[in-house]
Amino acid sequence: MPSSESIANLRAGVFGLTAGICLLYAVLALATGRPDPMPVWIPGVCGLLSALLLTLASRAWDEGYRADARRAGSSAFWIALALYPAFGALRAADLIGPDLAMAVMGLLTGASYLALLTWFELRGRGEG
Repeated sequence: MPSSESIANLRAGVFGLTAGICLLYAVLALATGRPDPMPVWIPGVCGLLSALLLTLASRAWDEGYRADARRAGSSAFWIALALYPAFGALRAADLIGPDLAMAVMGLLTGASYLALLTWFELRGRGEG
């Protein structure tokens, strides 16, 4: 049975990696002006593999994780809400298309939650 420390490290690692991939995809989409700058299945598969890996680590969902998840979810909600007027303004100025706006907003929403979850996890252990 893995120790609590190794499970916390695994959790921070896989959530951080998934957040990084989502953020990279969103940045590449904005930089290239295309909603598909890399294969579209990469963020989803990375998220599913992360969930599978953490589910196999039987104690990955302890009370510390639940508290961090609540904090990350509430903060990510407001970040996601702020994306709507920001990208609405970009759409109104006709600077980006609807496909690009939806792809970037979706990935930034997921990346914000996962990055905050990782940050809270590391900060709770005095590493962040």
